[in-house]
Formats: sequence, C-alpha cells, structure tokens
Amino acid sequence: MEREFRRQDFYTGLILSAVSSSVIAESWRMPRTLQSWPAYAGPGVVPGMLGLGLLVMAIALTVRSVRGSGSSLEITQGDARAYLSDTGTKRLGLMLGLSVLYCLCLGHGLPYWLTTGAYLLLVMVVFRAGPWWQILLIAAVAAGAISFTFGRIFAVPLP
Repeated sequence: MEREFRRQDFYTGLILSAVSSSVIAESWRMPRTLQSWPAYAGPGVVPGMLGLGLLVMAIALTVRSVRGSGSSLEITQGDARAYLSDTGTKRLGLMLGLSVLYCLCLGHGLPYWLTTGAYLLLVMVVFRAGPWWQILLIAAVAAGAISFTFGRIFAVPLP
C-alpha cells in the first residue's frame, strides 16, 4: 500500500520517541514515596505510563513508515525551503515563541492570573480570534476560572 505521508510519519515517530523518552526519564526522577503512600500512588506513575504508551505508539509509527512503500524518507533542500516558507510553519514558530515567552514570565513576580490573561489576550490578538471585546472577555474569564479552579478548589500552588 502506498503511503502518502511516509516521510512525515517517520520523522514524527522519531520526535515523539524522543519526547516520550524524556517524559519517562523525568517521571522516574519524581519522588516515589510521599507521605508513606505506596509506590504505585507516586506522582510519576501516570506520566510514566503515558510516556510509555506514547513511546510504543511512536515506535510503531516509525517502524510502519520504514517498512511501507511511498515517498522517500530523505528531506531535500527544496523540501526544507518550502516548509520554512509556508504560512503554517511561520504561525507555528510564532506560537512556539509566544509560549516560550509565557513560560519564562511565569513565577517572576507577576501573579499567575495576570500572566495567563496577558498570554491569552496576546495570542488571540495576534491570531485575530475575534472582536476585541470578545477576546478581552474570554482572556479575563479563562484566566480567572483557571486561577480559581486550580488555586482554590484543587489547592494547586500556582507560579
């Protein structure tokens, strides 16, 4: 069977393998005994199992793409240029930059609700998600709801 996305499957499988391996490694580093709970109740169990499941699926995706027939697995210079000049790639890079900026701003003196609200507002304005009043309302309500839910109800310490 001819696979149209053979190359994309191969590289996605490699990236997901690396990400899931790092999730497994970090979940293993989490403390295993908290407040004399059994080891299966530790904070790293669920992320570790999710990482393991993702790793198995990533390996299956990579192996399937190598065994299958279809387009070549190598990336040419023309392919790289076309990918980097694509509008979707530029939007992805912008979103990645905004997300990294948000992560760097967390926990540095600004309250969580303000940082999160500003991030949501900025993302929706940059990507033109709607009229300004709707963007402002969504950002404020979402930041407030997230802060209240996790900070008060679930008692999660927010940055």
